[in-house]
Amino acid sequence: MAPAAEGLTALRRSVAGAVIAPTDAGYDQARRSFNALVDRRPAAIVRCFGPSDVATAFDFARVQGLEVAVRGGGHNPAGHCVLDGGLVIDLSLMRRVDVDGDARIAHSEGGATWLDFDSATQAFGLVTPGGVVGSTGVAGLTFGGGIGHLTAQYGLTCDNLVAAEVVTPEGTVVRAGADGDADLLWGLRGGGGNFGVATRLEFRLHPLERVVGGRLEYAGKGVSEALRRFRDVVAGAPRDLSCGALLALDESLEPTLTIAPCYTGSDPDVEELRVLRSAPGLVSDGVGPLAFLGQQHLFNPPYGEDRNYWKSQFVSELPDELIDELLRRITALERPPGQVLFESLHGAPKDADANNGAVGFRRAAFNISATASWRDPALDPQFIAWARDTAAALGPWSVSGGYVNYMQADEPIERVRAAFGDETFERLRTLKRRYDPNNVLRRNQNIPPGPD
Repeated sequence: MAPAAEGLTALRRSVAGAVIAPTDAGYDQARRSFNALVDRRPAAIVRCFGPSDVATAFDFARVQGLEVAVRGGGHNPAGHCVLDGGLVIDLSLMRRVDVDGDARIAHSEGGATWLDFDSATQAFGLVTPGGVVGSTGVAGLTFGGGIGHLTAQYGLTCDNLVAAEVVTPEGTVVRAGADGDADLLWGLRGGGGNFGVATRLEFRLHPLERVVGGRLEYAGKGVSEALRRFRDVVAGAPRDLSCGALLALDESLEPTLTIAPCYTGSDPDVEELRVLRSAPGLVSDGVGPLAFLGQQHLFNPPYGEDRNYWKSQFVSELPDELIDELLRRITALERPPGQVLFESLHGAPKDADANNGAVGFRRAAFNISATASWRDPALDPQFIAWARDTAAALGPWSVSGGYVNYMQADEPIERVRAAFGDETFERLRTLKRRYDPNNVLRRNQNIPPGPD
């Protein structure tokens, strides 16, 4: 049931931030998420200014019997950040990022995006490995693992998380980390938003100002060979080269390939880039020296305009047979703009101690995702079916489950368990029972509390 007007009035008086109800100006903008396929109408949205506002919002939801969703950057394709008839705890006003350049530590509020974060850290010539889209939320990406332009060099985003301030559903502020609850920090490194609302996160930083990056574009009959070159280059690449790829269709319904290298070394003539440039079908070479912020702007999809349905599989290898199958699958779509995304996990992710976080996909070679994106609601069945069928075709090569950050809301619990593995999943359930025994935070790729 929707909260009574007097309840919302009391809530407004109790928080430093803002409370937005369906009748308020700006409601439709506040409830919008990255995915236009998601159109939900919460009973109220609390735009928090700090931990006390988050605790107050939890208390209000409990008293009113409202389900809770949490919004950080709001970029999750499943749209978990908004719900019908419940309360949204919205951190979008909490976007401050403070940098200690000497200690190489960044302190990020829970609603910051990667554009906020990178702009602050690059002022000091420093970075943490994030994603590839600036509007993505820092907290959300981190808690699902975090794969991006600097994965080979510095690991997953969660590998660089050193501490966090978390508000539990009971309203308690807890510190996760070596000087707090180390087990909670372990769970936040990959276990998603199951344990509380992170209002502040601390990251290890690395020196970096410029990269050699950009986009290499391929078309025509050379796409198949270019994709094989990408696979071979990534397999043998040095640790100072990260590389991702995107397979798509052009308007003539022919496959295209975009390769996005990010080189951070000092070699003026990188052999791996020469190999990629020599592949057949190269139609555009936009690779060169860039400020790192420039690299982070290579892929900026519109926010809240496209309908999205994503399905991913981690694979142990990328053999010719799988490449051929994906080329068939992209052609089977018969219309743009569906895409297949290749994210490499070579390099630094393999160095991290598996016991430092709840990530279940380190042994994979690639994360391959069918990312359907369209605007016409009449095409919903076609694009959703294509994404599901394409992900299913990856089954013979898959390891682990899908990528938590890309999972849709319709994933069964068995697939969430598979994303972590049985042992890690049960440990996460034990942690969930400690911090959220009533499963208040279930608008996510949910880890239900373990038994008493």
